Amino acid sequence: MTQQQFMNIEDYPRGYPRLAAFQSSDDDFIAFRRFATVHTRCLLLAQDEILSLERELQRLDGAERVQLYLSSREHDANPARLAILKELRVKLREYDKDLLRYLQLSSARRPRPANLESLKKWMKAVKPLIREETRFLDQSEDFVTIERDVEEGALEFMVEKFARTSRIGNLILKSTSERRKSADPHLHFYSAARKGLLVRLLLTGLASFLLLVPTILLYELENLRARLVVIAIFIALFAVAVALLTRARRHEIFASTAA
Repeated sequence: MTQQQFMNIEDYPRGYPRLAAFQSSDDDFIAFRRFATVHTRCLLLAQDEILSLERELQRLDGAERVQLYLSSREHDANPARLAILKELRVKLREYDKDLLRYLQLSSARRPRPANLESLKKWMKAVKPLIREETRFLDQSEDFVTIERDVEEGALEFMVEKFARTSRIGNLILKSTSERRKSADPHLHFYSAARKGLLVRLLLTGLASFLLLVPTILLYELENLRARLVVIAIFIALFAVAVALLTRARRHEIFASTAA
């Protein structure tokens, strides 16, 4: 029996196989629930179990009449205390592991709303799962996605939007491998390398414009007040461009504006 070869998303059987193929076809569609509420509840219950054991340990220590049992691990012959300490080691090991994993999960990046909406629209159109098993999509704020080497900002979103409505944009941003992913004309996959290159070119052009134009204007203007107005306007424009078109953090915006 030869292994079946799947070329694009539509070649996979409708159901979980096709949903898995769709979500794995592009990093934008990698989104999973973190189950924040139930994770937190389980951690709270584990926390209370440990607190109960801790209180019992403190009670036993306070009631201990043999000082040697408290002063020596080797000579401690109180079976109740030894049992509690043994149980605490097990509980703490599980609690620490679960807590650290959940903190790591909670710090994961949230998917872009547009990407999550694309996943929902595809699910609604294709219907790969029965209705009851699509309820994981109901809580959009509970999703996490993979970390990217390059953070995407508004400019990347604008480039993709332009590509979807422009034949030229599709030709520029789609490589052969992206075209083979799906036969659905409503699905668009773009080369991350090409998109990144185009965004860098646009940002370079914009940065050059915001630097060269005020330089030329300052050279032409003789009035000091007019020069100050030009400087203020282009500093503000540069800060707005950095804030809106990139994913720069607050301190990065201040640093770039000050520079």
